[in-house]
Amino acid sequence: MEPKVKPWRWRAYDSTFHDMQMQDDNVHSETIQKPRARAKCSQILESARVLFLDQGFDATSMDAIARAAGVSKATLYVHFDDKDDLLLALVNEECRRYGPKALWRNHGGKIDLRKDLHAIGTTFLEAFLDPRGLAVHRLIMSCASRYPRVAEVFMKSGPDRCDAEVAAFLRAAQAQGLVDVPDIAMAATQFLSLIQGKEILKWALSMKAPSPARHRALIENGINVFLAAYERRPAATKQMRRKPPTISARR
Repeated sequence: MEPKVKPWRWRAYDSTFHDMQMQDDNVHSETIQKPRARAKCSQILESARVLFLDQGFDATSMDAIARAAGVSKATLYVHFDDKDDLLLALVNEECRRYGPKALWRNHGGKIDLRKDLHAIGTTFLEAFLDPRGLAVHRLIMSCASRYPRVAEVFMKSGPDRCDAEVAAFLRAAQAQGLVDVPDIAMAATQFLSLIQGKEILKWALSMKAPSPARHRALIENGINVFLAAYERRPAATKQMRRKPPTISARR
């Protein structure tokens, strides 16, 4: 007899292709089509999200989640093994819905280096400064040390995917002769670090959100520093030095 697959595992976030894919090939297609079960699972996840963010993960019980979702505790355990399993499912779903959109896709066209880097930076910062995404980010930070799998899901669907997409952009730009990057993976991480500064950390600590002007300045200055290091420029023309005038010796 095949093991029962929990409903929340019907779909998993694939950080490489930014698409929804099946996590278990043994799940029957007819099972996936059960809209009532999917709706119930989403209802539980939403109730858990509200309680986790309001009361904290440790202070929230499965009984409280069941009451908030309007389901029996038995129904709750049909969908999730325990509270840890529910947390992992919530992080998986929130990263899928509120994580950064695709930063760049290779369509084979000519790259406008500054314009495309600006678009990448804007998309990246908008995702991390979104209030709902930020709230879940705080929840993940509070639980990650005790639940390594939660940190793994977050890193794969967020920072690691963003690094990979910027790296793909830099490879394409290098192929077009626009940049000279010895270590593309390192440069991708450097670019995203440059454009966020301390703003994401400050915002995560509930400090004042950056203004739109500050937001734009971070991106522009980050691009300037990045291109100063990696943009490929024509070789400097050697200037002929003028010979100093000959000074006749005094007699």
